[in-house]
Amino acid sequence: MAAAPIPKEGVSFGRFQLDLRSGELRRDGISVKLQPQPAKVLVLLVSRAGEVLTRTEIAEQVWGSGTFVDFEHGLNFAIRQIRAALDDDAEQPRFLETLPKRGYRFIATIDGAAEEASTDQPLPQLLLTTSADQKAYPKNDQARAPVPWRRHALTVAGAVVIIVLTVIYWASRPHLGGHAARSVIVLAVLPFDDLSPTPEPYLVEGLTEEMIARLTRINPQRMKVIARTSAMQYAHTTKSAREIGRELGVDYILENSIRHEGGKLRITAQLVRTADQTHLWAETYERDLVQLLPLESEVTEKIAEQIHVQLLPAAATTSASSQHALNPDAHQLYLQARHYFNQRSRDGLKESVELYKQALAKDPAFAAAYAGLADSYNLQAFYGFDPTMDAVSQAKIAADKALAIDDSTAAAHAALAYTEFMWREDWATAEREFRRALELDDNYVSAHQWYALYLAAQGRMNESLEQMQFAQRIDPLSAPVHAGLGYMHYLARDYEQAVRQARVALGLNPNFMVAHAVLGWSYIEQRKFPEAISELETASRLSGGVPVYRSALGRAYALSGEGAKAKRILVEIEAYDTAGRGVGSSLAALYLATGDSNHALQWLEQTAPGDIQANWLRVDPAFDSIRTNPRFAALVARLGEPRATGP
Repeated sequence: MAAAPIPKEGVSFGRFQLDLRSGELRRDGISVKLQPQPAKVLVLLVSRAGEVLTRTEIAEQVWGSGTFVDFEHGLNFAIRQIRAALDDDAEQPRFLETLPKRGYRFIATIDGAAEEASTDQPLPQLLLTTSADQKAYPKNDQARAPVPWRRHALTVAGAVVIIVLTVIYWASRPHLGGHAARSVIVLAVLPFDDLSPTPEPYLVEGLTEEMIARLTRINPQRMKVIARTSAMQYAHTTKSAREIGRELGVDYILENSIRHEGGKLRITAQLVRTADQTHLWAETYERDLVQLLPLESEVTEKIAEQIHVQLLPAAATTSASSQHALNPDAHQLYLQARHYFNQRSRDGLKESVELYKQALAKDPAFAAAYAGLADSYNLQAFYGFDPTMDAVSQAKIAADKALAIDDSTAAAHAALAYTEFMWREDWATAEREFRRALELDDNYVSAHQWYALYLAAQGRMNESLEQMQFAQRIDPLSAPVHAGLGYMHYLARDYEQAVRQARVALGLNPNFMVAHAVLGWSYIEQRKFPEAISELETASRLSGGVPVYRSALGRAYALSGEGAKAKRILVEIEAYDTAGRGVGSSLAALYLATGDSNHALQWLEQTAPGDIQANWLRVDPAFDSIRTNPRFAALVARLGEPRATGP
């Protein structure tokens, strides 16, 4: 295929516009962040649209023939980031096609007032620029040495799709290159390297998470901190500060190491500017292990001081929320609880509940532990791991206790809002608490996720998508966030986008049941029933047979003509509901798929508390067939009214 003539300056394809001189990519006029190398690869592919470019050709044009950079990893990263920026799918591409063992081809139609040009026209200026970011870096260029670990270390290079839109959102302006020209500084806290004889993963994760939380409060208007999930991908990385800065789009990184042995503790921290790898500040602290808490505070204060002096000289710092002197043993248990909570599994959530309880037994005034306990209970109920639904009342109790201790705890406000929305249906209180949580901590990812679910339930889909997209930007490597965004697209009837986001989530965590469910629900609406059945069988298996996934599987069977299998699941879920576990809407959706709208409405009218799927009746495509029914309309009108019963 002959290459199409390409305009000298800019082109359009679909909803995207690309400046061939600067590499700037926009979607509907809004800037989309691409790191320098992926931008150059995209410009090269677009400038030769329709042609197959080999990996070697791309490497020579973008990296240069004399480079010693591992361009295989670099090119893999660039292709993945381009696809993420374009919302493209490797299996069903709209823009970038992979030809196995040959190379890549840009396949979209190029729009714009193209000038007459030959197919051997000069390359865009961006590809002819030789800059520091194209040069090879020595293997020992201040790279972080690998650290021994008792488990196989996570290899980051070439294995992670870095979706970096954070700086664009926060700065709301083009990247200008110099810090004096930017209003917002972006910092990444790399995971603590545990140099101890017996490393503890929970300690590494917990300390990293807490350091991020503390630094976020330094000056939220002037400095943003990359979220935990993205930061944790750099555990034990051998990459240099410059490389990490490019991939994450950050100006500074904080490197940390910890060593604990024989009751002693050593923490080393250093602040590094990514552009030139200058070490701005470094310090080592040695204390008794029981002094971990005050040491955390001391390190954070020192870092805040350095950032204030060197990075934010004209800005005042924001004081941290009130804290009491925590019990060191309680704090250790809290860190372990966070480790298990972040696994988002049945066993992980159960273990986190027990550890939070142990922490609170040692320190009853530990507000953060109560907030964490509320989160664990809420997710146990949401994922269907607690058929008794006792977790609902326990979540409410824990959130209330956290706020009674410290009303400035954003996580507690978010947990209370979640409880009031999901289970108690007091939506007015839920909205107030969600807003308060985000006022206290606009970088709290879960608050944005849960608020998005609430907004979707009200039919406020544009606001919902904005909240979930913001969560994605500050935590771009989170499977729950991508699955949640996919669910929002599903509720908005954008099934292609729902499928794309669910696939991204599964790329990050192949065993995440919610992502499989979102794929299954979307395939049902696309009438791809074999695919839907496969995904929903997986979701059902991973969840341990949670009714909402079993019901969806039954719907796929019914709509594909396998009535006998659908009937078996219907009988199974009806028996499950005899304990009043609130699965009426799941049964209703299944009855609708069998063509029985009368039984569907009966189940909806008698659904028990804890039937969370009912929260989205206003927007769930599964109920479109009865949306104009007066009985259904009456049910929808009552959504959000406080329940008369319950705690």
